[in-house]
Amino acid sequence: MRKAAVILLILLLGIPVSEARPLSSSNKDEGRIDVVVQKNFPLAYRLTKEDKLSDLLLQDKVLSEFEAEQREKFIKADTEEEALKEVMFSDSETNKIGERLSALASAPAIARLCKDLREGGQYYIFNDLQDTDFIKAAWEQDAGGINYIIKVYGLHGKPRYKIDAPDPNLENVPFYKDAMAKIVRPAIRENALSEPGAQLFFSLPLNVAIAYLDVNNRYEASDYEPMGKGVNSQSYKAARRTNWKKFQYSAILVLGSGPQVEGEAISCKGRVRCAYAAQLFAEGLAPFIILSGGRVYPLMTRFTEALEMKRYLVENYGIPEKAIIVDPHARHTTSNIRNAVRIMLENGFPLDKPALMTSTGEQLDYVQSEEFENRCLKTMLVLPYKPGERISNRKLEFWPLKCATQVNPLDPLDP
Repeated sequence: MRKAAVILLILLLGIPVSEARPLSSSNKDEGRIDVVVQKNFPLAYRLTKEDKLSDLLLQDKVLSEFEAEQREKFIKADTEEEALKEVMFSDSETNKIGERLSALASAPAIARLCKDLREGGQYYIFNDLQDTDFIKAAWEQDAGGINYIIKVYGLHGKPRYKIDAPDPNLENVPFYKDAMAKIVRPAIRENALSEPGAQLFFSLPLNVAIAYLDVNNRYEASDYEPMGKGVNSQSYKAARRTNWKKFQYSAILVLGSGPQVEGEAISCKGRVRCAYAAQLFAEGLAPFIILSGGRVYPLMTRFTEALEMKRYLVENYGIPEKAIIVDPHARHTTSNIRNAVRIMLENGFPLDKPALMTSTGEQLDYVQSEEFENRCLKTMLVLPYKPGERISNRKLEFWPLKCATQVNPLDPLDP
């Protein structure tokens, strides 16, 4: 069992996000926390990482006073539940901070930040706003995401999907239950007294959120990152050398179907879909197969669906690794498509050439439905692709759209 209180102590003592380390024998990459924060909270990440931005905010009286008041309330809370509720942002607090950031938007450092964030697309739905409104909207997105993590993984609130639930084993660990009251909050009290004014207005809530993801072992967002130096190193290099004009489609996307049986690495449906994708690849329709599926089924599984499908294709059909791209993060059909589009955008796939989606006929029927489009907009805030022609029962064309870069603040495991 992970040493929950120790991890919380490390993360909450005011250690910068980039210096805190998860103590997991299976997650040894020192950059995991950075990856999770950068993916979920791009604005907060930049504010933490850049000295000019941090200094500007630390010197602001309104934001500094808010941080001090919030930290004091957290320290004085009688119970873990009360402490966590104190660090969650209320609507009025979120708005107050947003208004203050808007007032600072004319500062050169903030203006450059807004420009960079627009280009990155993580707040795509706000890109048309002026800086004053853009920075406020981006902050509100980050604040909502921080609150969601604390609510679900700290206060045992109901997640949007059962597969995203906290680690059920922690419910029976007394050390975990009293860690906040006996170790963490006293440590924060000491740190707050010794280093007043050293923390940004979101540092405490953000570190609490990340700490609870850590003790619940919900670091899926950082799995296999950076993919271009690991699981997708060969295929990403191949993409840069590809003559796209030679192919009818830019890629063949295989929608995931996770196993439902404990200990099963790849499902029967997954094997069937892989076999059909191998056939399409052999026909020369596209230069790459994109396999999409993370560590999803069953709850807390150790198997990553996309990696198991890749192994199956290489070992059973001889598909070269350089022709296979994996998305090891997607947890739903919606994000199967969105993540594939993100990979395509990042690696220079043509936007004027369709890609080919393959699955069972029933799943493609669903993807073509109005219900599915509405689900994309509701759960991911965007429709990350333009639907194309249904070629056959198991083949559907689609075009990638730039809006796929938009971060989903309510899916910390695959934002």
